[in-house]
Formats: sequence, C-alpha cells, structure tokens
Amino acid sequence: MLKSLLLLLALLPAPALAAAWKLDPATRVTTDVTWEGRIVEVRFPTLSGSIDFDQAHPERARASISVAAGDATTGVAVVDSLLRSRDYLGAAQYPTITFQLDKLTQTSKSTAEVSGRMTLRGVTRPVTFHAQVFAYGPAKDDPDRFEAGFDLSGAVDRTAFGSTGGVPDVASVLPVRIRLLMTSR
Repeated sequence: MLKSLLLLLALLPAPALAAAWKLDPATRVTTDVTWEGRIVEVRFPTLSGSIDFDQAHPERARASISVAAGDATTGVAVVDSLLRSRDYLGAAQYPTITFQLDKLTQTSKSTAEVSGRMTLRGVTRPVTFHAQVFAYGPAKDDPDRFEAGFDLSGAVDRTAFGSTGGVPDVASVLPVRIRLLMTSR
C-alpha cells in the first residue's frame, strides 16, 4: 500500500523531498499503567519535535519527538503527582522525555519498524516501535497541505531508565502508543 501510494502521489502536488515536516496538534503520546487492578491511561499533552521525511526515500527518515514529563496526566490529581514524582518520571529533575528516530525499515506495504533511542530520566536506551500507516496524501480540508500519519506501538521497560516506583505492584514494562500526524506544504 505504501509503495502504491508513493507512486500515485508522485502525480499529485506534494511537499519538497526531504522536507522538514511539522507535528500536527492531533499527535498523541500515551501509555497504560495498571494500578490497583485498573488500567490507567497516561497522556503526554505537551510535545514538540522535528521530522525530516523524504517520501521517495522513507528509510532516510529522521525525527526527534519530546514530551514534557511534568505535564503527564491521568486526569486524577493524586495519581498525576505520584507519576511525576522522583520514583517514577522524576519530572522536576528530568523535564523531558525524548525519542530520536534512527532507522525506519518498511516491513509491508503499510507497516514499518521504527528504531531509535529514548531518553527518560537522563538515561538513553534503544527502543523499537511497530508503525502502521493511517494517513498519507493531501489533507481533506486543504489539498495544498500534505499529511502523513502513523500509529506507533511498542513497550518500554521503565526500570531500565531508573523508574522503579511501585514495582512490583506497578508494571515495569509499559505499552507505549504514539499517534503521529505530520504535515508539510
């Protein structure tokens, strides 16, 4: 599907190759934490980043996406305070969590493996996410704007980054989801 889309899109107005893209405000980063027998979704609403993506050579993609650890939220104030504390995210000392994309490897027409490095609590470790294309082409609301969207999913062992609060009652391996929507003109 991705290669077919790329061929079709070559006929449409598209961004310059190797263009710097911008994160769309619809981009979301979340994880689930099991707490007291319930699954609690943690959202990171404040994010920023840069993306260099060449639609003719997706394997050359590079990106850096950061979220504000101090803005992590579940919607429950007491849980939010605990989450941001020294034993979990350590938001006061380590205000950002960053993912650096190093390699994108296409695995099917609409999927890829995304490898890179995550920095959490001042510790950097390699991580890999599975990516699924959900949007690729001119935006419906503005045909002069090109958009690409990917759902990334994977897991991160938070204890490898020094986040040991609540273990073993709070899982050490957490699922991570990134709904990445980027645009270019």
